[in-house]
Amino acid sequence: MVDEMYTKRRIEGHSLYSAHLSEERTIKVYLPPEFDRQRMYPILYCHDGNEFFTHGRIATIANEMIANGLLTPLIIVGIAVNVDHRTEDYALSGKRHEAYVRFVAEECIPFVERLYPISQKTSARAMAGISLGAVATLRLARHLGARLPNVLLFSGAYYDSFLTFIREQNAVERLSAYMVVGLAETTVDTPAGTYDFLQANRSMKTILEAQGAAVAYREEEGKHIWGFWQRHLPAALQWLSGQLPAPRSAE
Repeated sequence: MVDEMYTKRRIEGHSLYSAHLSEERTIKVYLPPEFDRQRMYPILYCHDGNEFFTHGRIATIANEMIANGLLTPLIIVGIAVNVDHRTEDYALSGKRHEAYVRFVAEECIPFVERLYPISQKTSARAMAGISLGAVATLRLARHLGARLPNVLLFSGAYYDSFLTFIREQNAVERLSAYMVVGLAETTVDTPAGTYDFLQANRSMKTILEAQGAAVAYREEEGKHIWGFWQRHLPAALQWLSGQLPAPRSAE
């Protein structure tokens, strides 16, 4: 029988005003079982934060994996999306994209890491995103460099302009990336048209590896939907557990 502390999820909510976006953003924070403020934890940030907690069930999955010794105890932060401005925030060409990047880097991350005991080891941070959220994740990995060495990329909506952007950038810091895409994602309808995300993810893998990134890449049966991404969250988190430092006592 699993102890109740491993089945009952602990999630805290915060509201943060962004000067860069001129709006409030909701942040959900999952705390692992036996959370102890005298210990320093690794952390995972997620775009489309509410959806990661509801459709992706990331807190439930993480709790179960920690109980079974499959996941390093970590803090998970869900950054709520503004659904009316999702493309403008996440897409490289979006009118608010630079403001969103600055919001996450200069407001959200410092806010969270002032409130919670986060490890300052270089390998302690990770970020996850689905579709355009994967674009935002990679963009922030380039913006933050060594401060964001681990990324989980689910079915990235890598349009040609973003592939070119990443290809033309000099990747100074080493990046570790877990990528998964569905074999049925060859004709995905988006507000910008119909795209072959399977080929786009293959292209991104090639670019990242050419730049020295360590890429764990998967192509699996599935479509561009949350059911597919939820099924592959446990494997992604287990991979991430191998990249993150274990929690340790604060010095």
